[in-house]
Amino acid sequence: MHIAVIQHVLRGDDHEDAVALGNAAADATDMGAQVVVFPSVPVLAEGSAGDPVGKIFEVTGEAQNENVAYINTAIMPNGVHFATLPILGPTVLMVGDAAMDYQEILTASGKKPHVAILAPGSENDLQAEAVSELALGLSSSLAGLVVIAEAIGAEPGEPGHGGSSIIHLGQVLAEAMDSGDETLEAELDTPITQPEPRGLLPEVPTILSARLAHHLGQKPDVDYPADLS
Repeated sequence: MHIAVIQHVLRGDDHEDAVALGNAAADATDMGAQVVVFPSVPVLAEGSAGDPVGKIFEVTGEAQNENVAYINTAIMPNGVHFATLPILGPTVLMVGDAAMDYQEILTASGKKPHVAILAPGSENDLQAEAVSELALGLSSSLAGLVVIAEAIGAEPGEPGHGGSSIIHLGQVLAEAMDSGDETLEAELDTPITQPEPRGLLPEVPTILSARLAHHLGQKPDVDYPADLS
């Protein structure tokens, strides 16, 4: 199975974003990708479950490839979503804060997915690094294959700070290395090898649990006396 993950630089213009994403999708399929995962880019949010990349192909004039499974994280609301997808098999998609919520991760682990796709919308570079650390642990506990799909180029505090990667059983098969557009690729056998036995779920890094608490209007738990008001 040949999987591609698009890391996209936000242009600040829907038309420019659509053209760039369409070109990236066409390049990925030309390289033999059977699964293409898109980050959560606003221009893609107008798609539908049955036509996940129709918007970008309308702009570029390219035809969709019926032999490719396109996964558009932008059309999924924040939360945890389960599906049995072509080629990938049992898959959990974790969007927004759900990708760093231990209780949500624990619930997802009960389904024993083969693949976990994270679209956390990191709000700064430190969060992006922490998500990558978390994903490594999840690839030996939650699902054998963990994918991070992110945009890049957003202002601090806004979602889109990179960190896209493809991780299998604790090994980083591909990761975005700079601040530009990148198409990550990896080849895996199917069915995707799973950790045997599955390890303990990793702890969520403090910076991510703090983000979750902030979004919920709560104070994060800390292991030292502090006034976080």
